[in-house]
Amino acid sequence: MSAPTADGGDNAGGIRAVSRAWRVLRTFTPDRMSLSLADLVRETGLPRTTVLRLVDTLAGEGLLEVGADAQVRVGTSLIAFAAFAESAWAVPAASLARMRALAAETGETVSLYVREGTRRVVVGQAPSPNTLRHAVQPGDELPMTVGSAAYVLLGMEPESELDGLINRIVAESGTDGGGGTTDAAGIREGVALAVSQGWSLTHGQREAGNSGLAVPVRFPDARPPARPVVLALGGPTVRFTDDRIPGFVHAVRRCAEDVARTGLPPALY
Repeated sequence: MSAPTADGGDNAGGIRAVSRAWRVLRTFTPDRMSLSLADLVRETGLPRTTVLRLVDTLAGEGLLEVGADAQVRVGTSLIAFAAFAESAWAVPAASLARMRALAAETGETVSLYVREGTRRVVVGQAPSPNTLRHAVQPGDELPMTVGSAAYVLLGMEPESELDGLINRIVAESGTDGGGGTTDAAGIREGVALAVSQGWSLTHGQREAGNSGLAVPVRFPDARPPARPVVLALGGPTVRFTDDRIPGFVHAVRRCAEDVARTGLPPALY
């Protein structure tokens, strides 16, 4: 998806109207199902007249609806999209059971990640059984500038394309999501280490007090997905002690091997 520019427009390379309509739809969340036109203008950064046209168009397709109180709400056409998306991105039962077993074994949250442009997306998860745990949900988008999963994902990209991709990630993000500036050299260093040892461990890069450990999911005996996939553990740094890391690496690798056999969400094939 094209990134918004400072003036409320969109970068070249896509259809601007589609990108802007998507920005309007993404303003709605499970906690904000009803928004005013002023809310949409403020959240999208688009001109009021543009938002009005987009709302009218989306309402005509049933994706939004405008109530008598002038509030804009999600429309009934999204029901079909939601059912389709749930089916397309459902982790196969056997793979999800294996991820849950890993979460129980390690005590940490287990997540599957793929890259989407210059972000990484959680496409499957088995939460930690502990109250204090890694807090991300399927569908969440996280930065590719920092984090063990980001480094492993980048390490699975073709070497000939890696420098260009890293430069684009840095240009479009600017920060690591935690307030610190991230440069291309720092990302390349993390990627190189992930490639050399076959896994990656980071502490407090995206969020202070949170650690992550990631390994690639390889498919030597099965049809590979259309893009690289990473399996990761996430949790409080206080539980990612040096004496536990070798066991974590072994356990996550075994789980990744099993998931490669039992399968991934259908949308990845």
